[in-house]
Amino acid sequence: MKKLVLLLLVVLGSNGLVKAQYSMDFGLNLGGSTYVGEIGDPGETDDIENPFPFYIIPRAARYNVGLFYRFNINRNIAARFEVNWVRVAGADSLSTEPSRIGRNLSFRTDIYEFSLQGEYAWLTRDDLGRGGNVDFRADAHAGIGYMWFNPMGQLNGEWYNLRPLATEGLDNQYKKGSLIIPIGAGVSWIFNDKLRVGMDLTYRFTFTDYIDDISTDYAFQDELPYVESYAFSNRSAEVYSTENQDLPDPSYYKAGEVRGNPETNDGYFMVQFKVSYVLELGNQYSRYKSKRRRGRY
Repeated sequence: MKKLVLLLLVVLGSNGLVKAQYSMDFGLNLGGSTYVGEIGDPGETDDIENPFPFYIIPRAARYNVGLFYRFNINRNIAARFEVNWVRVAGADSLSTEPSRIGRNLSFRTDIYEFSLQGEYAWLTRDDLGRGGNVDFRADAHAGIGYMWFNPMGQLNGEWYNLRPLATEGLDNQYKKGSLIIPIGAGVSWIFNDKLRVGMDLTYRFTFTDYIDDISTDYAFQDELPYVESYAFSNRSAEVYSTENQDLPDPSYYKAGEVRGNPETNDGYFMVQFKVSYVLELGNQYSRYKSKRRRGRY
């Protein structure tokens, strides 16, 4: 972790800190989000304990919204601070695998996060368009941040906070926050040095396996503190009473059996459309561009 922070500071601090002032922009994020964890579609495998780490169900995708501030250190390097509200969700009922359908777990989680990221524009094209007033950037970005998350489950039309219910037993309670490592790529267009629009695709690595409230084994009843704890801990009986398909033996979901996979942490993808307003602060490169554009007319 210390090496990652040091690398980020080196990237942000190199190649341009001696220059005085560059442009900044403030903007809005809006997009979709999907989580990666124990609830997903494992394709041809029927193994809950060892799923491939990047199973996602497109129908479970949700949304995110946020704000960001970006300081452009020079033409290629920028630092970005952003805050986001993110919703992710998942349901075994959306899977095609009998073992997942029989498990019948589901959740939705609201995430509140902030992060500091470094951007490197590996491709830049300036003075595009008929009037030469459009610039293009393609970047890679990475950073560090923190998130707070709150898994919830629905029972009889009512939503419950799952963390206080200790659905995997009191010995498996978890923190409601985690560090995050965002890594991704993006593209953007700058119009007239004022309006910037773009799109990012970013994956958030986390240090928790409980975004979905699922990680270890089914708890025994005496390990569960509330009636609701038991109701959310094991929901296989609900689907066995209503489904007429080839599901695993009900003993597959009894206390002590595998409920999740503690060997891998959860994460989430975010696709964000970004719109921002650019403020110029003595950017010599921008002044040069403005003079060159005026010289064309």
